[in-house]
Parts: sequence; structure tokens; C-alpha cells
Amino acid sequence: MNKSDELKRNRFIKKLRSNAIAILSNQIEIHSGYFKMNYLLGRINDIKKLENIDLSIFNSYYSEIQSYPIGDERKLYSKEFLDRLDARLKRVDEKYMDALAEKCGEIIEKFKNIKDFC
Repeated sequence: MNKSDELKRNRFIKKLRSNAIAILSNQIEIHSGYFKMNYLLGRINDIKKLENIDLSIFNSYYSEIQSYPIGDERKLYSKEFLDRLDARLKRVDEKYMDALAEKCGEIIEKFKNIKDFC
């Protein structure tokens, strides 16, 4: 990995950690936050896969929620339709939330000092 890639990867890891903090402190809407986690992990893995931490839970969750309207997309649907979707989405959330929160905590702790891990 060259110096430019290392710097880019470090920036993405810092953003990943910041996003994990934002999710756990409710500074970002939870579904948008996990969409962003999936994006950031993809960018990091494009450069060099993270080692010593299993973050596959984010991909699993993303796979289950990617077809649901999130954010501004919701304005395109009727309230009744959204209510039905939200009931299904709530079940998916309940299935994953504890494990996702735990993984966000692990990211926050593991990448406190980013230079130590790259």
C-alpha cells in the first residue's frame, strides 16, 4: 500500500469511527448511519481490508434494509404504505440492533489511535 492509499484509508477509518459515534449518540438517523457504514467499509476494503475485526454484521444488515426507503426517499410514498414497510423494517432492526451497537462500540474503541492500526 503506497502512502497516498494509506492516508486515504486512514481518513475513511476516521470517518467510520466518527459515524459509529454519531449512530450511538443518535446524532444521525440510524438507517442512514448504517447505509454510510456500508459505504465507508467498501471504500476501506477497496484499498486494504481491515484485519482483526469482523464487520460483516454491517453487510448483513445493509442487505436486509437496502430496499426500504430511507431519508428523502420516504417523501415519495403514502403514509399507509410507509406504515406497512416500517412494521417490517422494525422487525429487521430488532434482529440486528444489539449486535450493530456492540460493533459500533468495538470500532470506536479499536480505532481510537488510527496510526496504531495502519
